Amino acid sequence: MAKEESKYGFKDKAKAEESLELLKTEDQKYQLVTVRGLIGRAKRVLTLTKAEDKINNIKAAIETFEKWLEANSSSTTKNAKPKDAEDKVETVPGLGFKDKLAAEQTLSILEGRDPDYQKLAIKGLIGSAKRVIPATKNEDKLKSIKEAMALFEDFLDEFDREERGKQNMPYLPIDLIRQLPAPDHADKLAVEFLDCYETVAKGNYKHLRTKTPKDGSKTWDIVRNSKLQALKPDSSVKLFDSEGKPTDVHFKLVQWAYSPQVEKLKSYLNKKKSVGTSTASRKRTNSSSTDEEKTKTKEVYVVVDEDQLTER
Repeated sequence: MAKEESKYGFKDKAKAEESLELLKTEDQKYQLVTVRGLIGRAKRVLTLTKAEDKINNIKAAIETFEKWLEANSSSTTKNAKPKDAEDKVETVPGLGFKDKLAAEQTLSILEGRDPDYQKLAIKGLIGSAKRVIPATKNEDKLKSIKEAMALFEDFLDEFDREERGKQNMPYLPIDLIRQLPAPDHADKLAVEFLDCYETVAKGNYKHLRTKTPKDGSKTWDIVRNSKLQALKPDSSVKLFDSEGKPTDVHFKLVQWAYSPQVEKLKSYLNKKKSVGTSTASRKRTNSSSTDEEKTKTKEVYVVVDEDQLTER
């Protein structure tokens, strides 16, 4: 079973820095909650600590956490955008922790979805279960919830052991995808997927967890992962040609909002834009030069006419 987050601590500044480093692999919300929790625990421990050196070490750890919290909380608030009702992401239905059966059903519902989301959802359910337990008096219900939690914790252990997080295939922004050409033979389902991603989900991939194709029961996130698993080439297959252009294999991946080489893909687009701008600039320059030549020619004609008039 997953152990309590004992890997995070506050005995001194070094431990605090180590904890912050470990937390980098977690999502932002989890980081904030954990750091605040560590600060609270550290302050409680301070009141019971007598040794001066230990007090100083804990204070140094608290200061480290508070500085991190100040920097990260402010940036999060600063960048936060007000969410309107349309952007509210629907919860995946059927997830629960009331007993072992509910936990098994939850894991079944999460199967095939993005690994990062699977882990986030299970951690969220464990957190909710822990908050419910203190208020639950019925022994049978307590036992059932704990059985569900045990199943979830086993899942997390296996998830980390198998490094499933590395299997996550991040979504490309829809704006970037639309700047690229479609593959030679576009998949009709991929076309429908991108249309949903752009119009229904409005570029927010989280909405795809509750949206389905017109002729299908599985949600788009599951369909996408299944398609990408089939399309994803091995390391011997080239994703860019000799001129740096994405290959057709690569374009097929892009149609499912994924690229194993995002930065190189962006570089290709930037280069393409740069070439387009240079070409347009040259055209404007050539056009300007031609106009100047025409003007000079007209001036010459005028001079000649004046000379001829003078001679007459």
